[in-house]
Amino acid sequence: MRARIVALSGLAALSLSVATVAQERRFEVTVRPVSSHPDAVQKIRVSKATIGSSRIVIWSGASVDPDCTEHPGYTLNVVEPPAHGEVKVMAEPVFMTFPPNNPRAVCNYRKVPARQAYYTANPGYVGRDRVVLEGATEDGTMRHVTIDVEVRKAANG
Repeated sequence: MRARIVALSGLAALSLSVATVAQERRFEVTVRPVSSHPDAVQKIRVSKATIGSSRIVIWSGASVDPDCTEHPGYTLNVVEPPAHGEVKVMAEPVFMTFPPNNPRAVCNYRKVPARQAYYTANPGYVGRDRVVLEGATEDGTMRHVTIDVEVRKAANG
């Protein structure tokens, strides 16, 4: 290594020149799902119906611990918005239904932290619509939820 100092108007500058040798390195990378499930993406299809532009709940999801507190890391996002309406995902407490043998079954009798997706059809629209949501937990489990919505004509419209 050589060092050279050059004075420029009272300032010092340091110039280094270093001989380096490039070495080729190879790495092996293994990619595997975070979840232990062989099929980490669960695909769910749900049908709902609404009358006119009434707001309805189309999906609720929660990740709670056995003491009914929120387990961090749960997300619910709109992947494909509806063509004829609007979806809003809100964080709010809800009643969930866990099977009796699940340690979280004690949570069935109180509201727990959750995410809910609401659908509202455009005013005057009648027909079919579709929404795709994605829910994910911190352990890597993902759910793609497709909701088919039938929007029926309101009695007064």
